[in-house]
Order: sequence, then C-alpha cells, then structure tokens
Amino acid sequence: MALGAGGLAVALGYLSAEKFLHSHPAAPTLSTLPDFSLPTTDGEAFSSETLSGRITILNFWATWCAPCRKEIPLLIATQAIHAGTVTVIGIAIDDLEAVRPFEDEIGLDYVSLIGKSEGISLMSAFGNPGHLPFTLVFDPAGRLIHRKTGELSASDIQAWLKTPS
Repeated sequence: MALGAGGLAVALGYLSAEKFLHSHPAAPTLSTLPDFSLPTTDGEAFSSETLSGRITILNFWATWCAPCRKEIPLLIATQAIHAGTVTVIGIAIDDLEAVRPFEDEIGLDYVSLIGKSEGISLMSAFGNPGHLPFTLVFDPAGRLIHRKTGELSASDIQAWLKTPS
C-alpha cells in the first residue's frame, strides 16, 4: 500500500519530531549571562547589559508550544511579586506576527524579545538543542544558577528565588 502525499508528510513529521525530542543536549559552553542584543516586540533594541545587579529569569518560548503558553502567567506573577529584585525576560522562538497578538491576549507585561535563530543559538550555547520551554536563572552577578527544560512550576520558582545561589 502506497502512502499518499499527506501520509508521507505525517510520517516525515513524526520522524523529525522523534529526532528533535530525543536528541542529546550539547555540553553547555556558557555559565554566565552573555552579552546579546535582540529586538523587543515593540521594535526597540534590548541589550543584556541592562540586566546586571538583578536576578534574571531568561525564558525561551513560542506561541505554538502548549507548555510555554501555560507557564507564562506564572512568569507574569513572578515579575509582579518580585519587582525590583527579579527581571523576567522572554525570548520568543517565533515570528513577531504570532507573538504580538498572543501578548495582548494573555497580558504579557515583562520584556519580550524576538529571537528566532538568535534565540536558538543562545539556547545551544547553554546546552539546549532547541527544546521548549527552556528557562535559565542568573544571579545578580550574571552567573547561571538554575536551568530547566520543560514547563515551570510555582515550586521551581519558589525554590530558585528562596536560595538564589
């Protein structure tokens, strides 16, 4: 029995997803917050140099990623509760046209950056081959203190912010 074009596409998609989901992460090459610059969803330039002196939560996400969408309200609450000591930065591995309406829909109010290929490169430098969501936490000196691949929980955030080093 021959596969039609649709069946072939499904089969190729499945094989690609299996490879993506079961690929082994690369060894991290970075252990500190690097200098990077990405555009915000408002078109402004954002530089990581503005983050020194605060705990920084860097969250990589996409609108098509269900666990990413689910954890964003937790990140919004974290930013509100810990304003002044914690900065949440979201890096969307996505297109601006998809991100802007989603931000409005969910009320995303922390710094939101667009970094489709640049974001994947940055994730890779921390040993993640592109799995989402992916979260990094840096201390006020810019040292990596926590990392997680997969959906965040309130207990993750509480533990990380209770013992930041």
